Amino acid sequence: MRLWKMELAAPLIEPVFMIFAFGWGVGSLVASRVAGVSYLAFVGAGILCFAVISRAMFETTYGSYFRMVYQSTFDAILATPVEAESLAFAEIMWATTKAFVDVLLILPVLFIFGAIESAWALLAPLPLLAGSLFVAATSLGVTAHIRDIDSYNLYISLFFSALFLCGVWYPVDVMPMWLQAVAWAIPLTSAVDLARATLTGHFIQRHIWEGLYLILVSLILTEWAMHSLRRRMVV
Repeated sequence: MRLWKMELAAPLIEPVFMIFAFGWGVGSLVASRVAGVSYLAFVGAGILCFAVISRAMFETTYGSYFRMVYQSTFDAILATPVEAESLAFAEIMWATTKAFVDVLLILPVLFIFGAIESAWALLAPLPLLAGSLFVAATSLGVTAHIRDIDSYNLYISLFFSALFLCGVWYPVDVMPMWLQAVAWAIPLTSAVDLARATLTGHFIQRHIWEGLYLILVSLILTEWAMHSLRRRMVV
C-alpha cells in the first residue's frame, strides 16, 4: 500500500513520452499510412504492448529473484503447506495481474492522444494477458535456473532484441522472408498483432490461429516454469 503511487507512475509517464517520440516524432516523418492505419495508431499498439509485456518480464526476473534469493520470501512460503508449483503459479499470476493493471492505465492515455481507432480496443487486455502470461512464465523459468543476478543481462538483452522483431515499431511484413518466419515463431509477435487489431478494428482470419498459438505456448511454458521452480526450491 505504501508503494502504489510509485507503481502507477511508470505506466502513466512512460507511454506519454513514447507517444511524443514515436507517434508524433517519428510519425511526422511517415507520410503514408502503415498497415492501413496512421502511424500514430500503429505505434500506439506497439507502445502498449512494449510497456505491458516489459512489466511482466521485470516482475518475474529481478522481482522474483529478490524474493527467492535475497529476501528468502520463497523459503518462508514453502515452509507452509504451499507447494512449489502453487508458488510459481502465483508469481506468474501476480506478474500478469500487474500487466493487466498497466493495460487499464495506458489505454486511456492512448485514447487521449488519438492512438485508438476502434471500440474493439476494450478487448485489448485479452491478447495482452496471454502475452504477459507467456513472458511471465518464460521469465520465471529462467529465474529458476539463474544462479547469478548478472546473468539477467543476457536474457534481458535477448528479450528486448526479440521485441524489435515482433512488429512493435514497424510491420513484420517489411522484413526479409526468413526474418519474418523467425518473428512469427516468437509468440510475442502474435500478442502485438492481436492487440493492434483490437485498437484499430482490423481483424483477419490469421488472428484466430495467432490466438490459439499464443495460448498454447503460454500454457506449456507455465508448466515448465512450475516444474523448474520446484527443482530449484525443493531439495
